[in-house]
Amino acid sequence: MVNKLRARLGMILLLMSAALFSGQTMAESHGHLFLVVKSADMLLRHQADSDELRQSAEEAAADFRERYHHVQIKKAPTTIG
Repeated sequence: MVNKLRARLGMILLLMSAALFSGQTMAESHGHLFLVVKSADMLLRHQADSDELRQSAEEAAADFRERYHHVQIKKAPTTIG
């Protein structure tokens, strides 16, 4: 019984170590695809640029609404009659 348990434990350890190191060996092969991870600085710059663009778009939309509302008030209502 102890020999069976020892054999199973040995097999489990062998499979675990093979599973752990198989990723390492595949990563070193030339056909493996790597994902590019952006640095924190690059992500913060992108977010700041996006916030700046969003803010300028919101300001332009607000200016357009003001101008359009102003023009709409100036127009006399047309009546058919």
